Amino acid sequence: MPRFIKILQILIAVVIGAFTGYDLILHGISIFDDKYVTITLVLFVMLQITLFVIYKLIEED
Repeated sequence: MPRFIKILQILIAVVIGAFTGYDLILHGISIFDDKYVTITLVLFVMLQITLFVIYKLIEED
């Protein structure tokens, strides 16, 4: 199970990072002016923290 959580965390990070990088290349730093981009990145960080906590809790058992 911890391996699945780690793979899921890496997969989500790669997908969100790819989309953000793609938009940064095409539109520059101004993409962060859009509130939906900011909300998405904040939710992404919260998801990564949650997956990390779940991973640590499962690993301790």
